[in-house]
Amino acid sequence: MESVVISLGGSIISTDGLNLAFMESFARELQKFGEGYRFGIVVGGGSLARSYISELRKYGVNDNVLDEIGINATRMNALALSTFFEDSNSKIPTTVNDAAELARIYRFTVMGGTEPGHTTDTVSTLLAERINARIMINATSVDGVYTDDPRKHSDARKIPSLTYDEAISLAIGKSIGAGPNVFMDLTALNIAKRSGIRIYVTHGTELSEYGNIIRNRKTAGSVIG
Repeated sequence: MESVVISLGGSIISTDGLNLAFMESFARELQKFGEGYRFGIVVGGGSLARSYISELRKYGVNDNVLDEIGINATRMNALALSTFFEDSNSKIPTTVNDAAELARIYRFTVMGGTEPGHTTDTVSTLLAERINARIMINATSVDGVYTDDPRKHSDARKIPSLTYDEAISLAIGKSIGAGPNVFMDLTALNIAKRSGIRIYVTHGTELSEYGNIIRNRKTAGSVIG
């Protein structure tokens, strides 16, 4: 059985509200895969997390508490998504180990964040390690890794393929004052490097990308590793 982990960006499923139409289509697309596949899906917080965090930050709430709020937002999104799968967990795991145990039972294991300081990309790579997934799909609101944020810089160029070290160097350069514009955090990239997990960065709403990546190992986005 092949294991695949998907880091589903919160901005894909939670914008002004929950994108239920996408959730339904996403689940339908993955359920086309036969019994030979199992999926670990880690969901981000999106606008739900951002709205709470931005308002509470105005009142001086510390970052640890804000992280906890963001984590709970990811779990709410994960629970909403799990309802669209026929063979999935109804209780959202709070640790990677718990998720790995659920992956022995269900074809689709859906989870959110785990602890302060760990992004959902980091959780995704840890889960990929734990369930021996050789690939991870980073489904974002941008269709690959760019030299700069293409939403802000018209001259930004997509980079079709990067080594782990190239991706790490790019992330270091972008993390200085960049915040959410970093395509993937350093911890996640280093975990992927140590375990040889190939990362496919693609636009999460392009449903055909999932089959192309999983079956053919090809993407219109970017490959790391």
